Amino acid sequence: MKGNENQNKAIIQWACDYLSSHGYTLKSNLPEEVQNTPWSSVVRFTTSNGYIYLKRTPKLIALEADIIQILHDQFKFSVPEIIAKNTELNCFLMKDEGRALRGLLKNKFDVDLFSKAIDQFTLMQVEVSDHVKVLLDIGVPDWRLNKLPDLFKQLLAEKNILMADGLSEIEIAELERLLPRIADLCEKLSRYAIKETLVQPDFHDNNTLINETSQKMTVIDLGEIVISHPFFSLINCLHQAKKHYELIEGDAAYQQLLDACSKNYLAFESKNNLLDAFAIARVLLFVYGALANYRLMLACGIEKLMAFQHGRLSGQLKELVIALDLG
Repeated sequence: MKGNENQNKAIIQWACDYLSSHGYTLKSNLPEEVQNTPWSSVVRFTTSNGYIYLKRTPKLIALEADIIQILHDQFKFSVPEIIAKNTELNCFLMKDEGRALRGLLKNKFDVDLFSKAIDQFTLMQVEVSDHVKVLLDIGVPDWRLNKLPDLFKQLLAEKNILMADGLSEIEIAELERLLPRIADLCEKLSRYAIKETLVQPDFHDNNTLINETSQKMTVIDLGEIVISHPFFSLINCLHQAKKHYELIEGDAAYQQLLDACSKNYLAFESKNNLLDAFAIARVLLFVYGALANYRLMLACGIEKLMAFQHGRLSGQLKELVIALDLG
């Protein structure tokens, strides 16, 4: 515990020293806590040049600053502006980019604005799809469809972890029997002309910031991206929309968001084919989600993450079985 306190002090001191020596006047040396989870902590400094955010992640997933810089410098995407990074302390400083879009939409839901955010994100996915090597080269995980079955098989071999999180031996055995079906679904999804690209596990309106003056929107929380099927991000976004705005799939607003998800992929497949691909991806999302949760366990410490969200991994795997049974 003392080691963590010392590291936190070192990180805050580094940020204060950097900002003070680069023309920023700090209103206070004690920043405001914005987020504190096992996988990331974010604090905010009030300075003479506006808010500056300091983010820290565990070493095994400390790729965000490098990812952001590639997306910003090479692709010119609207991502946070990095001021500085410290690879030894696994942290970085970034400029303020506005408020969360969800805060705006909660006051007055604007489906056009939400659709614009989705359109911007899918354009980024499409453009990156021809250049995934640049992200793989810095250590972004390769979870493309041809690799998912083996990755999932490796996860199921971690029986002690799965049982500690709430699965029984019978349930694990059932998942093992379903491996051929998962491989078959991966192969079917790969037949569509949709290139694999960056997948952000939590793309949604709360991880999209908006500058209310310029209306510029910025995608944040990019540290856990992998290279896989783009629809995994979009299905999660639609799920969040239903959850937070009480949308149902028959709603005109929901249909507009679904159309926004599909729009930039119509150059590759027909609308009906895209809907079929979405249906397959909905099932495989539980495989992706389980792998993402296991990755966080390894990065944060298995016991620490289980204490924070026990049962999440096993819950995703149980939902996978149900989805396959319904299929």
